[in-house]
Amino acid sequence: MTSFEATRSARLSMSAYSAGATMNKDLLLSPLLFLLLVLPALTSAYALSNPAGGIDFAALDVAISAQMEKHGLPGVALAVIENGEIIYARGYGIAGDGLPMTSQTPMLIGSQSKSFTALATAQLVEQGRLDLSAPVQSYLPWFRVADEAASSSITLNHLLHHTSGLSDAGFSVILPPATSLEQAVRSLAQARLTAPVGSKHQYFNLGYSVLSLIIETVSGQAYADIIQKQILTPLGMAASTADPFTAARLPQGNTRFFGFAVPMHEAIPAYGVGAGYIVSSAEDLARYALAFLDNGKGLVSPEMMRRILMPGLGSYGLGWYIYDKGAKIVHGGANQTFRAELNLYPHSGRAFVLLTNQGYQVDHFISAAQLSASVEAIVLGKAPPPVSKGWSVRLMGWGLGLLVFALSLLHARNFLALRGWKDRARGLTPVKQAFDMAISFVIPTAILIVVLWQVSAFYGNRFNLLTSLAYMRFGLPDVFILMLVGTLPDYIQGMVKVVLWRKA
Repeated sequence: MTSFEATRSARLSMSAYSAGATMNKDLLLSPLLFLLLVLPALTSAYALSNPAGGIDFAALDVAISAQMEKHGLPGVALAVIENGEIIYARGYGIAGDGLPMTSQTPMLIGSQSKSFTALATAQLVEQGRLDLSAPVQSYLPWFRVADEAASSSITLNHLLHHTSGLSDAGFSVILPPATSLEQAVRSLAQARLTAPVGSKHQYFNLGYSVLSLIIETVSGQAYADIIQKQILTPLGMAASTADPFTAARLPQGNTRFFGFAVPMHEAIPAYGVGAGYIVSSAEDLARYALAFLDNGKGLVSPEMMRRILMPGLGSYGLGWYIYDKGAKIVHGGANQTFRAELNLYPHSGRAFVLLTNQGYQVDHFISAAQLSASVEAIVLGKAPPPVSKGWSVRLMGWGLGLLVFALSLLHARNFLALRGWKDRARGLTPVKQAFDMAISFVIPTAILIVVLWQVSAFYGNRFNLLTSLAYMRFGLPDVFILMLVGTLPDYIQGMVKVVLWRKA
């Protein structure tokens, strides 16, 4: 048993004891056996829970459990690194179907996948098969965007740094999940630039789909095969795969419905694996993080690793965000039913991985941020923020549900009132009749305009009305229902009034 395995075993034992679990009687048959087997593990656990700088694992457990309770998160997996070792890993909550969440549970890791695509690209550069400054058309001669000049000037570097000028705002095509990688890249012929090439950081998922196709074209191998061969196997990431369609059974992913976690099957786009659908576990991602803290660990040269972690526009390197002159290196991943966080702190030799089986767009911005802030503080030897600080996604959802219920009652009352509207309208002047009908159209339209304007301002170049509405049904199902309940009945009432008015 390694010290890490002993630590995990000991801490699970202590957690079971503190929860009132009853120890198997067979283990109590021999006090000597107990002393020989259990005390070394307890000693190891104590040593690892009090390293220099003071990572308090008990505080981690308390903070994560408290955040899970606050937001109603089904399951969380954690791994912590210090001085080149995984010093703590465990799961909290459930993975679905009555199974516990563990640090070995594989989950979709969202946009953390981009760092794998960037690393594979860097490996091909060092093999002399790719040039980061070369145009995409050097490897995909047919590559086109709506702007012909930009088509020939977009380079691999631009795609890696999200500075190609492309963004979601300029691409209104909804691609079915079965769309192939090449078909998706060819669809970019309809993508218009929203900034000059190389001038601005604009996060764009399909840019990494283009890189995935280039990797396949140059290597002559499937994307999943080259990721497996060049990254996963060398690092011993046995629970990971870049082929999510053949992955071992994933845990149950969840969205939300008015504050409650709701199981949902997430459709995985065939073209999007290299941008957001690699499968991994907390422990495997910790092994991956160790490679970045160890100058590439032979996967790439130290010089290339420095290039990968060199920030460009928007503090973005090659598949990573780099802050505070390299003191903090991060990338998150947001799927419809899963969330991933991988944070590196090279100056202290520490890092952590957080995975959850809860998607939902509001969680990605609120519960994930609060959970990550608590873990970051403790890993860096600081006091975590109070759990009470910040909104609760669960309570927000309940409030949303009450609002929808109240609106439903109001609309029911208004519909019942329509029965006598024609008679009441006869007593109104034509101007007042027109106003009474118009108000049923003006108010919901104003609400939609304000909501969409605010959402657009929040997302910036990542907002596209068509694709956002298509995504909202799955990523924000309760907000989608709120929009319908808040607007559609008013429009229907307005049309009924118009019909009654015409008949009168």
